[in-house]
Amino acid sequence: MRGADIKGAHRNREWKASALVLDLDGTLINAQDALSPRVIEAVGRASKHVPVAIASGREPADVARYARELGLRTPQISDNGARILNPVDNSTIEAHLLDEADARSIIAALGPRGMRFFAVDDWHLARSVADIETWQITVIAASTYDRDAPKDFQEATVRAAVDLASEQVAAILSVGADGKRWYVNYTRKGVDKGTALRSWARRLGVSLDGVVFVGDSLNDVEAFGVTGLPVAMGSASDEVRAAATETVGDVYEDGVVEAIERFIAPTGQLF
Repeated sequence: MRGADIKGAHRNREWKASALVLDLDGTLINAQDALSPRVIEAVGRASKHVPVAIASGREPADVARYARELGLRTPQISDNGARILNPVDNSTIEAHLLDEADARSIIAALGPRGMRFFAVDDWHLARSVADIETWQITVIAASTYDRDAPKDFQEATVRAAVDLASEQVAAILSVGADGKRWYVNYTRKGVDKGTALRSWARRLGVSLDGVVFVGDSLNDVEAFGVTGLPVAMGSASDEVRAAATETVGDVYEDGVVEAIERFIAPTGQLF
């Protein structure tokens, strides 16, 4: 199965979950960057039965830290799909870099648009050009300078910055866990959470039609398209919900726990 053929595969009576992949902000953690005890317990139990991974736009150090907090040892996905990492030893398994000239061009264009950025330079998080050490950049994420600007202004500014995409660079939108902060994420063309999941599944020998992916933001839509059971959090926008086949509660309602109970263990018992 591929693409649209995969979506809804869980409705087959013989379907069985092969893996659980979870977005981080707004899915696993709330706007205060906190994991709930119920989520920690449920994910820990799920990981004893299927591989579990985080797939996030965050930098690798953050993803590895939360993976360890959840007791996960399998490869994880960071940098909006541009990196697969080992959370045990903080090593990179696979990475897709932006061309240095493209990265420099994007960063130079953001300031005049009233936008600030952070870039993942190897495992280092750079918030200015002076912070960039190697130009081994996997992702550049940009937002408005004013974090408290009206949501409509933030969305309009960030959406307009999608025009910095090119034949070599992809621009993917996302929204923070608070539902207000908008970002545009620049990666190498053809690199996103969906392509990362394909590679991750191949490495682990996991069938994509058995993958349960839970997310809440626009940058999860590509992953929804390649997994058997795309699940939207309750806080997700209509656009994100439309790309999913199921919906659970929001992060403050422990929607991840609901997803595990409904789809990893359909009887309603965790295990």
